[in-house]
Amino acid sequence: MTAPAEATPARFEPESASTLQTIVELVRRTMHADVASIVRFSLAENTITWKAASGLRAHVLDDEHPLVQPVTNEVARRSIATNATAVIEGIGVREEFPARDFAVHAAEGVRDIAFTPLKARGEMLGALIAAYRSPHHFTDEDKQLLENLAAMAALVLDNARLLETVGTAQRIWEQTFDAIGEGILVHDYEMQIVRCNLRAAEMMEMQPAEVIGLSFSEAFARLFGKRAAAYYLTESRGATSVFEVESECGRRYLVSIFPLQHAEGDSVSVVTWTDVTRFLEMQEQLSRSRRLASVGELAAGVAHEINNPLAAITTCAEATIRDIRQNDETLALAESHQWSYYLEEIVRQALRCKEITRGLLDLTRQQQANRVMCDLNAIVTQCAKVALQRTGTSAIEFEINLDEKASEVATDAAMVRQILDNLLSNAIDALGESGGRISVSTIRDGDRVVVEVADTGHGIPSDLVAKVFDPFFS
Repeated sequence: MTAPAEATPARFEPESASTLQTIVELVRRTMHADVASIVRFSLAENTITWKAASGLRAHVLDDEHPLVQPVTNEVARRSIATNATAVIEGIGVREEFPARDFAVHAAEGVRDIAFTPLKARGEMLGALIAAYRSPHHFTDEDKQLLENLAAMAALVLDNARLLETVGTAQRIWEQTFDAIGEGILVHDYEMQIVRCNLRAAEMMEMQPAEVIGLSFSEAFARLFGKRAAAYYLTESRGATSVFEVESECGRRYLVSIFPLQHAEGDSVSVVTWTDVTRFLEMQEQLSRSRRLASVGELAAGVAHEINNPLAAITTCAEATIRDIRQNDETLALAESHQWSYYLEEIVRQALRCKEITRGLLDLTRQQQANRVMCDLNAIVTQCAKVALQRTGTSAIEFEINLDEKASEVATDAAMVRQILDNLLSNAIDALGESGGRISVSTIRDGDRVVVEVADTGHGIPSDLVAKVFDPFFS
C-alpha cells in the first residue's frame, strides 16, 4: 500500500472554521453519533490536530486551546494511511486498542470510531470522524454516508487552502450548498431572499431561482404555514436565535437564524432548519420507557411482597378444606353453611391474584426470544380458531388469508402466539355485541413476513394511539 502524501498545513479563516463546525454538527445529527470531528494529521510527525468537533465533554477546542495528540498505535497509524473508511471498535476494551493510545477519545468515553480520509486533488488533508460511546455496528450505509459527508468536508478544507481560486471555490460552494439535506435560506437586510438551496426550494415546491426575491415572511409561510409566520416573525431577530416550529402538517423543525455582517456594511441572515420530528418522538418514547421502567420496578416489589401473604392464604384455606372433609359431621355442617364453597372460592381468587402478580413480574423481565424454525401459517390458524371459540357468538366472522411463501420462518412461536392472542382479543372486544368481521393475514414482504390483524370495529381514538403499547392499557 502506498502511503498518502503528508497533510499540508492550511490557513483556516474564521469562515472556514465555522463551516467545518457546521459539517461536524451535520455529521453528528445525521449519523446520531455521540462525537463528530474533523482532524488534520501529519504522518511525518505522527500527530493528529483537531480542527472542529461536536459533542466533546472533557475537552475545550478553540484558538486558545489547540488539541494535538500523537499517533502511538500502529494499527491506528496504518488505518490513517489507508484510502478507505476505517473502523476501530473496542477502544479501551480490546488489547490492541488500549485507552492510552487514544487519549482524546478515551477521555471522552468513546468506544467505537469510524473515520474517512479527506482527500482533494490526490492530496490527503485529514479525516472526518464519527464516534460512539456505546458499542455501535457500522453498516455499509453508515460508511457510505460518512464518505459522502467527508467529501463535503474535504472540499471545504481545499477551499480554505486555495482562496485565490475564486471561480472554483464558488462552484464548489454552490454544489455543497445544494447538496446539504437541510433547508437553507439567506435574506438581506430588507428581508428579501438572496440565496436558497435545493432542499429549501423543494419544500416550497419551487425552483431555487423562483425563490430568489421573495420576502422572508412569504417564504416562511410557504414552509411552515401562515400561522407560524405570524407568530414567530412578529419580533425582530437581530441576534442569533434558535426556535422550534410546528408546521401545518404536524412536522416539527428546529429553525436557526444566524445574522452575518459583511465587510461592506451590508448584513444578511442565514436561516437553516432541521426536521426533528423523529428525534423528538424518540425522546418522548425514551421518557415513556423510563417511566414504565420505574412503574415496573415498583410493581415487581409489590408483587413479591403480595405473593407471601397469598401463599399463606392459599395454604390455610386448602388445609381447612382437608380438615372439613375428614369426617362426615364436619362435612355436612360445612355443606349446610356453604363453607366448602367459600373456602374453594378463596383458593381460586388467591390463585388468580398470584397469576396477576406473575404478570407484573413478567412485565419487568427482559425475555430472550428463542428463535426456531416454525410454521407461521399454522400458528396463525390455531390462534384464530381459539379466538373464534372464545367469541361464543355467530355475529363475529373470521377471515383468514395465508401466504404460502410466509409459512416457514425463524421466530419465537410462544411470543408470536401471545401477541396474536392479545390482538385477536382486542379485536373481539372492539366489535362487541354488534359483531363484525376479523381478518388475519400473513404476507411475505421481501426478507420479512408481516402478520396483519384487522377488524371492522370503531377503531382507536387518535388521542389514545400513543398509549396502545403501555402495560395494562385497554
